[in-house]
Amino acid sequence: MIDDNRISETKWLEVLLWFRSAPHQVRAAIMLYDAISKSDPCLLDSNAEWFRCFCDRDKLVKSAMHSEGE
Repeated sequence: MIDDNRISETKWLEVLLWFRSAPHQVRAAIMLYDAISKSDPCLLDSNAEWFRCFCDRDKLVKSAMHSEGE
């Protein structure tokens, strides 16, 4: 069953946080991009909600300036 080997949300976040553009990481990211493109290309739209949220610089700057959080 697929759920038996599913990457947990915690592990997924760790993967994103540890990305350092190493060649093997770039290859893996491209593999994931290709898989997403084939399964649901709308997720790769620059107006996709997740992408807009991820790129929201205002929240990033506020969090960096106020280490205690918002």
